[in-house]
Amino acid sequence: MAKNKTIAVLTVLVGAAIVVALMRFNMSNYFGEHYILVNTIGLLWVPMIFIFLIARDDPSRFGFSMSSGKAWFPTLLLFAGVMVFLVPASRMDVFQMRYPLDPMAMRSPQDFLFAEVKWGLYFFCWEFFFRGFLLFGLHRAIGWPAVIVQALAFGVMHYGKPTPEFIVSFPAGIILGLLALRSRSFFPCFLLHWASAVTFDVLVIWAR
Repeated sequence: MAKNKTIAVLTVLVGAAIVVALMRFNMSNYFGEHYILVNTIGLLWVPMIFIFLIARDDPSRFGFSMSSGKAWFPTLLLFAGVMVFLVPASRMDVFQMRYPLDPMAMRSPQDFLFAEVKWGLYFFCWEFFFRGFLLFGLHRAIGWPAVIVQALAFGVMHYGKPTPEFIVSFPAGIILGLLALRSRSFFPCFLLHWASAVTFDVLVIWAR
């Protein structure tokens, strides 16, 4: 139990440092390849180094494992629910001016595919950090309040995005956190987040 508390404290410290550093970097940098590289290092490799070298633990205890089958049906239901909001949002000016995040996605089907795969890598790291590293690193010591903590950090990282997206990010973080706990994995959250992002880009381009 003492080890779990120590890991939880260190997880908070490392996680907070990463969030602050990436917020400073992301606010002043364009969504390009260097943006993906820096965020991949911060959201995936730094936590992994912490897990292996400092916590001396198994990544599976931080949600880095295949999900149990019972998580996929809720994931599909959540995606269907998200569609209810994505369709009207895709026609709002505030999102039309911002999405797709990578303008090259609108040049051709091939460029669209490349852009979405690139952002898939970003969302994989994003979900591992919040619904894997932070959530499970804290959950072993404080239980369900870990869902709130990672959701707050998740919401903070949306600062600067369109106001509706910023507001929704907090409850969305809670829902994704509960999904990760149910499945003991961040993978369903990654697939839900990425599928929603790809679908939204398609809807935005279609609406134009």
